[in-house]
Amino acid sequence: MARTELKHCLLAMLLWPALAHAEIEQRQVVSAIKAESGKGGGDVLTLASEHGCGGRQVRMDAMSMGLDAQQYAAMKQQLAKLIRDRTPLLMRIKSCPAPDKMGAFAMPEVGKLGGCEPQACTDGKARLCLNHNLTRGEVKEHARYALVVPLPPSKTPGTWQVEVVHAREGEPKRLIGQVNDPDYLRGKLVGNYSMYYQHGQLEMQVEQDGRGVQEGVQTVYRPDGQISMRNTWRNGVQEGEQRTYHDTGKLNEVSQYKNGARADGLVETFDQDGKLRTRMTLLKGQTDGELLLFYPDGKVESRSVYVNGTMTGPSTAYFPDGKVQRTANYVDGKPVGDSIEYYPDGKVASKRTHSGHYVLRSEQRFSHAGVLMVQKQWNAGGREEGALRSWFANGKPRQLIEYVDGERQGWTRHWREDGSVESECRYVADVVQGECTGASAKMSYTEDGIEFEMPEL
Repeated sequence: MARTELKHCLLAMLLWPALAHAEIEQRQVVSAIKAESGKGGGDVLTLASEHGCGGRQVRMDAMSMGLDAQQYAAMKQQLAKLIRDRTPLLMRIKSCPAPDKMGAFAMPEVGKLGGCEPQACTDGKARLCLNHNLTRGEVKEHARYALVVPLPPSKTPGTWQVEVVHAREGEPKRLIGQVNDPDYLRGKLVGNYSMYYQHGQLEMQVEQDGRGVQEGVQTVYRPDGQISMRNTWRNGVQEGEQRTYHDTGKLNEVSQYKNGARADGLVETFDQDGKLRTRMTLLKGQTDGELLLFYPDGKVESRSVYVNGTMTGPSTAYFPDGKVQRTANYVDGKPVGDSIEYYPDGKVASKRTHSGHYVLRSEQRFSHAGVLMVQKQWNAGGREEGALRSWFANGKPRQLIEYVDGERQGWTRHWREDGSVESECRYVADVVQGECTGASAKMSYTEDGIEFEMPEL
């Protein structure tokens, strides 16, 4: 039988139930096979090169391969020919066995042998296939990352060098560090390590001590190389100053941490040009006291008062020249009393009044010349009540809608700017009575953000 046919026959004979536990994949040449005495029909394979666990012998049996006794015997007959021809095979071993109490290692078990197709056998390196968070082994078909094994010793005694790569994107690096065990999955990252984006740009640098406890500076980068965040850790918890940055590279926020939580005290944020944007004080993790917003030139844009993270008290906004733009008062984050907006020259632009359970009860809007443009009222239930009126800039009436408890009750009139009536309807319980006079089409317009709509007549 030709070598190619033997390969395909071997692939066909091998079943894959054990593959779900396979972790290390490698191109190997099997140089010898010998029955394993006293092990119930197992065999020891001698390899031409070192496998991923650091030796040149592995064992297999029908159970490890997921085969029955007859299938296993047939597979060994085909394997003997491939051994004589020194045909490269794709081998997967389940894991590197842990040492026993005496420090001796058992031989790893083979979970799969198959034909060595070019795309899967680019070199003879053994690769441990890892899942998305690098914490356990994975079958190659599902693995996102891979690690070449066995791990080489690093410069620090008792540690081994780790370089995890992206398995599906041409093997750019993902993590570089060191572990305290030659078996990556049994070990723990100790000392400093670095993480990388898929294209190879540094993503994060973490400082740790020899126990694998975070100690020192942690720096996070954006894909373009700009620093996103830098903070400090002590004995595994965040402690000290944290700085975050805009994508412009300018400082975004400075805050303090204590025992892993945001600490009480001053917190400042900055805009994308590095100019001070907000200043506030934290108490028990909540904004407490005055919150200030600033214009780029450093002048105050607004000031408001917080208690336990909730706006409570007076709030004032300012124009860039320092004149008052808006005043309001809050209780439990909701407006109470009068809220007034001003034009830049100090004249009143609008006035809104809240009463009872923070219900908006009235609103007035004025033109720049001081002419009342809109007037509207609501009852204690938050429904329209009384006459909604609006005026043209010349002071002449524009619209009248009479309400009772949220329903149109009475007259709805619209006027032209010259003072003549444009349309007129009478309502009872929100239902038009008789015929309306004037315009015959539905019209709507917006006045200072409030939309008034004329019904179809």
